[in-house]
Amino acid sequence: MRTHLTAAVLTGAALLLALTACTSGGGDSGTPADSPAPAPTPTTSPTAAGSPVPDIADLMPDEPTGARRTALLAALKAIDPAFAKDADQAIANAREQCATISGGGNAVDSARSRFGSGGHQVTEDQAEAINEALRKTLCTS
Repeated sequence: MRTHLTAAVLTGAALLLALTACTSGGGDSGTPADSPAPAPTPTTSPTAAGSPVPDIADLMPDEPTGARRTALLAALKAIDPAFAKDADQAIANAREQCATISGGGNAVDSARSRFGSGGHQVTEDQAEAINEALRKTLCTS
């Protein structure tokens, strides 16, 4: 009895896989099953002007070193020492925030989200101060 049940289950699974393989690609879309797949779409989307949206990595400044890094961390500490408690994280947040600033995103909300945490909320005034400090120390080109 067990052998018959196992054979029936395996046969059913094989039949289901075979049917799925035969119908994938054809479906109700009107495209034959053996037609080539449509060409992939680009990863950037056009803006209203028709130009592609830049990748965030293209908008991020290089990681600051030396005096520039020191100035950035000092500016963040002056706003709130918690913003620069973890220097590497602060630098990563600052670089991403520069991308938001230069990319035209909502810089205040973004700064509040990036530099805040569950235990430490960033006020709107602090977010504006962060953005101004970044424009002066890191987001310059």
